[in-house]
Amino acid sequence: MIGVVCLALLGLTSALICPDGGMCDDENTCCKTPSGGYGCCPLPNAECCSDHLHCCYEGTVCDLVHSKCLNKTVSLPWVRRVPAQHIISPLMVEGVRAVICPDGESECPDDTTCCQLPDGSWGCCPLAKAVCCEDKMHCCPEGTKCDLAHSKCVSPTLETFAMREKGPAMKKQTVTCPGGTSRCPDRTTCCLLTIGDYGCCPYLEAVCCTDKLHCCPGNTTCDLEHDICTSPNTQTPLAKKTPAVPNDVDCPDKVSSCPDETTCCLLGDRSYGCCPMPSAVCCPDHIHCCPEGTTCDLEQSTCVSEHGQTSMAVKFPATLTTTSLQSTVNAVPCNDSVACADGTTCCKLLNGEWACCPLPKAVCCDDHLHCCPHGTICNLAESTCDDPSSGSALVPMLDKVPAFSYVSQEEPLPNSICDKSTLCPGKSTCCKTTTGNWACCPLPNAVCCDDHLHCCPHGTVCNLEASSCDDPLGFNMPWVTKVPALTTQAQLATEKCDEQTICPGGTTCCRQNSGQWACCPLPHAVCCDDHEHCCPKGYTCNVAEQTCDKAGTLSLPWIPKVPALLLHRVLPQASAPSFPLAKNMCDPHTSCPKYTTCCFMNKSGKWGCCPLPKAVCCANGDHCCPSGYSCDVHKTSCTKGPLTIPWYRKEKALTEGAMLKDVKCDDKSSCASGATCCKLPTGEWGCCPLVKAVCCTDHEHCCPQGYSCNMQTGTCEKLVEAIVLSTVPLTKVAESQQRAAEMSIDVKCDSTGEYSCPKLETCCKTSPTEWSCCPAPKAICCTDTRHCCPMGYTCDLERGGCSQQAELTWDMFYSHDKKKDFVPF
Repeated sequence: MIGVVCLALLGLTSALICPDGGMCDDENTCCKTPSGGYGCCPLPNAECCSDHLHCCYEGTVCDLVHSKCLNKTVSLPWVRRVPAQHIISPLMVEGVRAVICPDGESECPDDTTCCQLPDGSWGCCPLAKAVCCEDKMHCCPEGTKCDLAHSKCVSPTLETFAMREKGPAMKKQTVTCPGGTSRCPDRTTCCLLTIGDYGCCPYLEAVCCTDKLHCCPGNTTCDLEHDICTSPNTQTPLAKKTPAVPNDVDCPDKVSSCPDETTCCLLGDRSYGCCPMPSAVCCPDHIHCCPEGTTCDLEQSTCVSEHGQTSMAVKFPATLTTTSLQSTVNAVPCNDSVACADGTTCCKLLNGEWACCPLPKAVCCDDHLHCCPHGTICNLAESTCDDPSSGSALVPMLDKVPAFSYVSQEEPLPNSICDKSTLCPGKSTCCKTTTGNWACCPLPNAVCCDDHLHCCPHGTVCNLEASSCDDPLGFNMPWVTKVPALTTQAQLATEKCDEQTICPGGTTCCRQNSGQWACCPLPHAVCCDDHEHCCPKGYTCNVAEQTCDKAGTLSLPWIPKVPALLLHRVLPQASAPSFPLAKNMCDPHTSCPKYTTCCFMNKSGKWGCCPLPKAVCCANGDHCCPSGYSCDVHKTSCTKGPLTIPWYRKEKALTEGAMLKDVKCDDKSSCASGATCCKLPTGEWGCCPLVKAVCCTDHEHCCPQGYSCNMQTGTCEKLVEAIVLSTVPLTKVAESQQRAAEMSIDVKCDSTGEYSCPKLETCCKTSPTEWSCCPAPKAICCTDTRHCCPMGYTCDLERGGCSQQAELTWDMFYSHDKKKDFVPF
C-alpha cells in the first residue's frame, strides 16, 4: 500500500503529508485543529499551540495570554495556522493504516502497539512493537523490560528510559458499501471501481471520479485531463483507488471465508463450508445447518424450534481468503478477453456481456441478472435460492457485478536481449541469478525477486516470506521459477518441428488442435493435452486447474503457446507462392490426404482427418466443420449465422509407410484410405477426400455420400422430396498418390543441395549465392533476377511482361481462368 501511495504522490513537487491525509507545503508543520483534523503552520519544526489555532517558532513556547512566542531572549508574535490541502489519494483496502487490537473491535494508529488497560479494554502505546507492562498502565520500547519499582524501562545494556503512558484505543468503525458485500474504514467514502467492486476513498463525503479509478475531496471537481482535483482555491493531484475489503466472515482456520450474512461450519473433510444464514446452528452431520434459535433434527431432516419446524439448509464450500497460500489463481477467465475475480463465477447478462457472481461455482439464473450458491436452484418468482431436495428457500438471490477485461496473449516479439552474448526467448524477462549470470523469467515485463531465484508478473510485488506475488488489488499468486538463459549461439540452433516448420531456439514445438505447430516459449517444455498450453520441464499439466504442478512446490500458471514459423527452403519471390504438398503432415509419422485437415481425436489420443480443407476441429474431438462455420456441440451441427448443416466425422489419419489400405484407382494410381477415386479433366485419376463420395461432372469437385453436385451454386445439396434439406461447399479433388509423388520430387538448384524447388518449377538466381523458384517448368529466368516467363516466351522488361505473339503479365501463373493461356496487362 505504501508503494501505491508513493505513486500517487509522484506528481507533487515537494509536500508534507499530515496524519489525516492532508497536505502542507514543504518547510511547514502539521498541527491539530479544534475539529480533530490537521492544519498547516507555515514554519518548519514549529511549536503547535494548545488553542489549536496558532503556532510558534522552533525553540519558543506559546504565550496564550499575550498571543506571543517566547524564549529567554526574544518575544515574537505568534502565527495563525492555515487549512491543510487534501491530496487525492488512492482508494485503499483499509484506508488510513491502523493496528487492529486482539478484540477485533479496537484499533490503534500505525506504528503504535495495542496494550490492555486495567479495566480490560484496549489502549495504545505510542511505540511500535512495544512491551506492555504488567500494571496495564505503562509500556516500554522493544527490547527493554519494565522496571515498575523505579518507573523505568531497562535495556540489556542497562540504559534506562522513561516509561510511556498508554492512551485509549479507538473503536474500529467501518462504512458498509452499497450491496452490503464490502466495507471501507470510518471517515472514508465507497466508490465504484472499473471491475464493478467498491474501493475506498480516504475522504469523508468524497467525489468519485467518472473514470472509476480516482477520487477527490468533497467540494472539488475531478479534472481527469490534468490528473488534478480543482476547487476555487486549490488544485491537487488525482490518485488511484484500490478495492474495498469484502464484508466476508472469516472462518476459524484463518484461511477460509464465507460471504456476509452467512456462517462458517465444518464439513466432513474438516474444511469449512458456508451456511447461508447468519449466526446459524451447524448440524453434527457436517452437511446441514439450521437458523439461529433452532435445533437440528437429523432423523426428520428439519430444524425444530418452539414456533414449528423448517427445512434444513445445505452448506456450500467456503472460499480461500486472498492471504491464503492455497490460492493459486487470481482471476476466473470468462473468455479470451474478460475475467472475474478469484472466488467468483462468470455469468452472462441480458445484453450478452459477462458479469461476475460473487460466489464460487455459482448457479447463473435464467433472468441473466441474479445468481445462487452452488448446489441450489434459482426461484425467480420468489427471488430466492432454494434447496433442490425440499424446495425451501435458503438465501436471497445475489446481484451480479460487471466483469473486467484483461490483456490476452499477443503475437510473439523478438527475443529479449540480456547482454551481448545472452538472450531470453520471446517475451520472457532477463533476471540475474545468485551467481551473477542471467536467467529467464517466462513472463513478459516481469518483476525479478530479490532472492535471485524467482520472479513475479508485471504489476505485482515479490513476497519473499510467503513465496507469492502480491497484487495491489489484494490478490496473490505463486511466484514463478526462472529458467536458464540462452547464449546467442543457441539462438541460431532453431527447434525444427517438421520439414516445413520451425520454432526459435530455446523454445519447444507443440501441436495445436488444428494440427498446426505452435511454439512453447520454454526449452524442453511439456506439451499439455489440451494442445493449447505448455509447462516448464519437470512439471506436469493440470488441465482441470489450468496450472503446471510439481511435487513439493506451488503450482504455476500454465503458458499459452504461440504460432510456429514456416520454414522456406528457398527465399521466395514476392509473387511466388510455396508449392503445396501432396498430403498434410500431422506430425513426422502421421498424415492426412491433401485438401483435408488434421484434427486430434481426444478419445483415441491419435490424429484424425477431417474431409474438408482448412476445417474447424470441434472440441469434442470427433467432429469438424467447414471453414467459416462454428461447432454447435449441443445440436451436433455446424452453424454459420442462420445456416445449420450436419457436422462431419473425422477419419483416422494415415501412418507413414502403411499403405495397405489405400484405395486402388487402377494398377498405377491409388488414393489414401478414406478417400474416393475421381477422374480429373486430364483423364488421370484424382482423389476426393471423402468416403464413397459423389464425383461431380466438372471432374474437379466432389460431394459427400448422399449429396448431389449443384455446379451452378458450387455446393453439395441433400434433397428430401425435392426440397433442399442442407447444403455444404464442394470439395476439391486432388491428384492421386502416383502423380502427387511425382510432383513432390524436388529439383536441386545447385551442387550444394542447399536450395531446391518443386519438380514442376524452375530454379532462378536472385543473387550470386541465393535462389528462388519460378512457378513454371523449364521457365526463362529474367535478367532483373525478380521475374520469369514460361518456356517459349521472352522477358520484356520495358513493357513488364512475357512476349510471344501476345503479352503476358507477371501474375499469369495465378490466373484462375484455365481457358486463357495468359492474362494481358
